[in-house]
Amino acid sequence: MRIMNILKPITGLGKNALLFISGQTISRIGDMAQLVGLSMYVYKASNNIFAVSLLYAVEALSMIIFGQIGGLLADKWERKRSLIILQVSQALLIALIPFAGRGALLYLLFFVFTACTSISHIFQSAISGDVADTARYEKFQALYSSLQSFSTIIGPVIGAWLFSSFGTTALFVFNALSFLICAATISLIDSKEKTGAAQGVVEKAPPQEKGSIETTSVEPPKKTYIARWKDGYRIALANPDLAAIVFSMPIIMLGVGILNSIFIGISTDLWMFSDRQFGWLMGASGTGGLLGGLLYGSIHSKFSPKIFFYSGLATKSICLLVAAFTTNFFIVFVLFIFNSIGFSIIVSTSRIFFIKNTSPLERGRISGIAGSLASIAMLCGSSLSGFFVTYGGYRLSIGVIVVFHILCALSFWIIGNKQILTYREQWDKNLA
Repeated sequence: MRIMNILKPITGLGKNALLFISGQTISRIGDMAQLVGLSMYVYKASNNIFAVSLLYAVEALSMIIFGQIGGLLADKWERKRSLIILQVSQALLIALIPFAGRGALLYLLFFVFTACTSISHIFQSAISGDVADTARYEKFQALYSSLQSFSTIIGPVIGAWLFSSFGTTALFVFNALSFLICAATISLIDSKEKTGAAQGVVEKAPPQEKGSIETTSVEPPKKTYIARWKDGYRIALANPDLAAIVFSMPIIMLGVGILNSIFIGISTDLWMFSDRQFGWLMGASGTGGLLGGLLYGSIHSKFSPKIFFYSGLATKSICLLVAAFTTNFFIVFVLFIFNSIGFSIIVSTSRIFFIKNTSPLERGRISGIAGSLASIAMLCGSSLSGFFVTYGGYRLSIGVIVVFHILCALSFWIIGNKQILTYREQWDKNLA
């Protein structure tokens, strides 16, 4: 009976939601497993660490370039069919990488692969609002976020085992199979049920949001792609809650970009941890993400999403500041669990704002805009990380990350404060 009570909220999400989550989880495990092999493959092929860095720069640039293009396509093309084609294309491309050699062909193939991946991520984000009923979306997001974090823990473990036992080719085959399995789960999603879930966005939206959603649910015919792209920004700016998320999240991603770039340096040079301890810290981050999703799913109805957003930022900031001034491994390990819990809650909250403040016909463009801005911010953060470490050290760099957290909270409050926007409108009227 207890097991049934635990499983009831999961089964209550519906077949479509469970198919989507399972497929994305398997695909994510494949991605994380391949991450181990791709880095090792490129490093061994080139014997140059810069070649590995260039690989990830290509990935970030791909999201910046193709994120908003993917958003336009996701709002125009049939999402289910397009996503299946994209998943199969990724499977074929990743399977070809071992045969690409070590020169320009490898980077060209990887660029095409990351282009498909970037567009696919936007389609996944857009269709996620169609596979779950709006009233249950918090539980859907909590389970989805938890399993994605679980994938970041188990994926590298599988990748390391495959690499040591069978070599890099096995990793690429494993990831290709994960894409095909994901495509198969998407093909099983019921399109009719998806449409019903999409309609539920308007029917179950709060009264103050319903009007704006209804007005954007019918697109004028024969709009150019440029006009539709501009509409995406107009829609994002028209809703204070949506604008607050879209334009504030890139600020925290600046900090994420810095932390990702210097994390191994902090571990070895500031904390003096071993390689094994560094691996445990990575596991702590994944565990925190898993727990954060479960926590949000359990208590999401007790507080407003804005309180969760501010609480997540505060938790991350406090954990990073304390971690900057200790070298005790156990304390740092626990702090990074809580740091990831905070970040998981921030991400889950941002997804809730995204789904509940957009209509099905505009989610692709909004997701593309948000993804591109976040990628630009992460790339900028990574580029600036060396400067902060060189001229201020690791503790100053952590302080800069916390400052970005504070600026993110301030930006979220200013943009999302409807009263401030009312004052601005009144000010504009007075000037007129």
